[in-house]
Amino acid sequence: MAETKKFGPYKGSKANGGRPIYVYKTKGKDGKWRTTSKNKARAEYEEKNGKLPRNVDVDHKNNKHADDRKSNLRPLKHGKNTAKENKRRAGKKK
Repeated sequence: MAETKKFGPYKGSKANGGRPIYVYKTKGKDGKWRTTSKNKARAEYEEKNGKLPRNVDVDHKNNKHADDRKSNLRPLKHGKNTAKENKRRAGKKK
């Protein structure tokens, strides 16, 4: 099995709304290290419930993205999560 190291959580960039991320460094069979990152909410949800498919997001039920309590997270298809977020944003403009 490949060796993996987990770092963080770190404050995310402006591109992801400043949401916290974990950084993973994985050593491949060829001995080279590969760096990836994952949203903190998704990483913690997957640790508890198992890996999710790529087309499934981890949704914050109360829309407070800083609230990463396990009871506030749920899996949601990407399209439905995007629609929910667009509806929330449209309501803010009023």
